[in-house]
Amino acid sequence: MNTSDDDTITIFYNGFIHIIKKEPYENISDVYRRGWFIIKNNKGEDYNSLYSLSIMNINKNKGMEYL
Repeated sequence: MNTSDDDTITIFYNGFIHIIKKEPYENISDVYRRGWFIIKNNKGEDYNSLYSLSIMNINKNKGMEYL
């Protein structure tokens, strides 16, 4: 895998290390917000669905509306 340190963030929470991949359009603040959203809402759901919800949550906070 060819990634640099700029492509991921690492969050240590409750004894687990979570590595969150940065999306091309995101700034570092958005990645951390999205990462914490994923960590706090991970209750055994499908990770892909949770990942999509985290992106939608960031976009909603920036004024985007989903129908």
